[in-house]
Amino acid sequence: MSRFRRDAAVLAAYLAQFENTDSNCADPHTAATALTPEERHQRRRDYTDSLAWAAATEASADDIAALTQMRQRYGFPPQS
Repeated sequence: MSRFRRDAAVLAAYLAQFENTDSNCADPHTAATALTPEERHQRRRDYTDSLAWAAATEASADDIAALTQMRQRYGFPPQS
């Protein structure tokens, strides 16, 4: 469980950099200026899920599979 929570926290920290894109999309220094609106929404959903998993006391097999898939989507190794 601790590795699951740690992996979720690392992913949440990575995705946190995309949280400011709606507030100033015209800023050329924003980390996610090239993202489409759907990509920004997906990152926000993934960020919310990873935050919840980082604080979870239990994880189902579906949660573990979803986190593994999410980590791969963003270029993280399948297991840390």
